[in-house]
Amino acid sequence: METTRMTNLEALIALTPPSRIATLDDLEEGVWDRVAVAQARVRQRTLRVAALCVAAGIGGIAGGVSAPSIEQEPGDLAVFSPRMATTPLDMRSILG
Repeated sequence: METTRMTNLEALIALTPPSRIATLDDLEEGVWDRVAVAQARVRQRTLRVAALCVAAGIGGIAGGVSAPSIEQEPGDLAVFSPRMATTPLDMRSILG
């Protein structure tokens, strides 16, 4: 009875595909591959930050050049402007 069970077990072991045995042969290469991937991510992040800074600079320059240089007269709703919100209360009564 035991030999039949052992034979079945040996047959099952023989039918299973051999698993990849982890060896230290590829360990160093795998580590250096991961280091290269990490360095590539850092380079990409740096490049993205630099591109963002350049785009913000170009936007700031373009906005400064295209901003109207003529001072406009305050309208009827100037009371609600951010400048009026920071004006002291006694100045508001003088300005109307």
